[in-house]
Amino acid sequence: MSMEPTDQARIEFGIFAYIHDSRQTYGLRAQDYLRYRRFCAHRLRNVRSAVKLSQGTSTAFRKKEVSADMVSRPEHLEILLLQAERAWAFAMDLRELYSRTEEPRQHYHLIRRLRAALKAGEQLAAAAAGCRSCDERTLLEAHAYKLQIQSQLHFELEEWTSALDCAVLSRVISEQLALAGSSRHYALAHSMIEALDPIVRLAAYRARMAGAQQSQPTELAALWYSTMMLNDVARVEKAISGYSGIASALDAFATEANSCASGDAQALAYANSLSWRGGVVSYASQELAVLVKDAQEALQKATTGDGDDNALDEVAAAFGRAKKAAHRCHSEAVATSAKIHSTASEALESAYLTIQLYSICALHSIAIAKHVGQAKNVATSLGIAIEATENSAFLGHTQTWVLDSKAGKKRGGSVVSKRRGQKGCATDGLAEAVRVVVLYDLIRKGLSSLKASVSGVLERMMPATSRAIHGHQIIEEVAAAEAYYSCVRGYYSAALHASPAHNKHLDSLALLDLTLTETIPRALALATAASKLAVPQSEGQVVDDLWRHAVTVTTGDIGIAEHGIKRAIPIVSRLCATAASANSAVVTQGKAGTSDWVSDPAGRPVMVVNELATSASKSSPGSRPQYVPNLVDLTAMEFAAVPVKPLFYDLVAPSIDFDIDIINQRSGKSSAAATSGSSKLGSIIGNLWGSR
Repeated sequence: MSMEPTDQARIEFGIFAYIHDSRQTYGLRAQDYLRYRRFCAHRLRNVRSAVKLSQGTSTAFRKKEVSADMVSRPEHLEILLLQAERAWAFAMDLRELYSRTEEPRQHYHLIRRLRAALKAGEQLAAAAAGCRSCDERTLLEAHAYKLQIQSQLHFELEEWTSALDCAVLSRVISEQLALAGSSRHYALAHSMIEALDPIVRLAAYRARMAGAQQSQPTELAALWYSTMMLNDVARVEKAISGYSGIASALDAFATEANSCASGDAQALAYANSLSWRGGVVSYASQELAVLVKDAQEALQKATTGDGDDNALDEVAAAFGRAKKAAHRCHSEAVATSAKIHSTASEALESAYLTIQLYSICALHSIAIAKHVGQAKNVATSLGIAIEATENSAFLGHTQTWVLDSKAGKKRGGSVVSKRRGQKGCATDGLAEAVRVVVLYDLIRKGLSSLKASVSGVLERMMPATSRAIHGHQIIEEVAAAEAYYSCVRGYYSAALHASPAHNKHLDSLALLDLTLTETIPRALALATAASKLAVPQSEGQVVDDLWRHAVTVTTGDIGIAEHGIKRAIPIVSRLCATAASANSAVVTQGKAGTSDWVSDPAGRPVMVVNELATSASKSSPGSRPQYVPNLVDLTAMEFAAVPVKPLFYDLVAPSIDFDIDIINQRSGKSSAAATSGSSKLGSIIGNLWGSR
């Protein structure tokens, strides 16, 4: 039968949060221990008065202790915590004074104050353990706080082994509390852990622990706990009173956390971590762990099944939910980090950014894989696939590459569905030849959006986390994929130009040559740079497998595209020669229609003006080769002289002396008539500007 009370509410008292807020608000931000001690005394008096536990009046003192049987409200635990904090603040103030004066009396007083703080901390832990309505987190936080004070006491007494035992056990409890909670719980627990790092490092060195000078406090604590505490329980129980009770409470809390984590998904392991691209990040949201796990399972199911559009849409929706949850958790972590400064809280922000990036890469990989599959199916049905092996279709029968007349018309079925959140991606009503080009345009657009999103996330991520997941290489891989799909898009665009629906053979040849001479070398350079640093790939990671399939481009893939373009150039060259002989309007230079552009660059034909060439040049501005002449010949312009008023007359000084006699002669006036009847002011003006 359960002994839990049914008529009493659970007592939840956040000890870590209370300590942090009180210390940062009342003096410890400026290391003013006296102000914090006065706050603790004043607050203790008010809380005792509120719960009717005042210790006497102004004339008589009656001590009233708080026992486990009395605990029915969080204020009872607050009284014990304030007593411990008041004594601890006095001890820290004495330690600063002792560091300046080195008087033995101050050090003795410091030890006494720490013992008083430890006594109050033990009463707090005992009250939380004895109260059946107190929750497990409050109990573990009380034990961690008591062990922190005890480690400081042993440290001041130079009892290095005992100090290390208490500090390490307090770290273990805090780490478990950090994993099972919100972002605020994670940051608060790690702020307590960072306060113990100096004790762990120096106590391990004084205890002559191997590697104490080179290892980090986290590594030292893990090694000490596994080798010196778990294997020697009898020794630890002598140093830490109630060690067995703390261990059982810790196990019960971990078991409850596991059951809570697996409540929404069957057989879900409690592991708030993500392994991706050779790096591992830890985070503190069980809800997010469930969403990421669901998305991974949905992707695994879609890849092992038929992989239809409906299944891929469900996978995309699952990763979209994980992305939104990671964004929400990141916002909470940023708000928490603004109040609780710690290295772990900053690392938590980067962890949530990593999950956002993970979801973004998965979403774009799904869309790219979907479009690539549809484009390959259409191209294969038309007989123009760039991956096709060399056969008679490319060597003799030219009409199979350039699409027959039926290919230019609309065919039923094979319609690409519109993706959520992306505009202009439907290809309904388009001919199949045009649909292939549009699909690869959508792929390039998606890769460009992916590159911008990845850059924005990496800018806010910590450098250490970015290096762990090889974040910079993600951008290089996306750039190489964008260049590769530009090559493939140029190939199919040339096929569309050369189709009977357009008959733009010269433009098709120019597009093939542009792809072969400029886009292919750029794609090879980007793919080579991206493959210099090998990213460790984890087996069984479905997102990594999808990324390698849809985004990662090798030099072999680019070589296949280059080989397909080289096979197509002679075919279009023969079509150009046929069109030149049949149509005298096509302007050629020498043997431009029959020569091979790769072997004879001087024999390139002159391009003609058409709509397809204009749209192709607008899609990639600045990528037109230098050897292509101007598409529009400008006629010579003739400029006509336009009389204008000289500018310097407007800026000339008014003191210029004009020859009035000559002006009067030209105007037909005599000097006497011009000067008669004029006033003195008029004569002055006349001398300046001339008579009128």
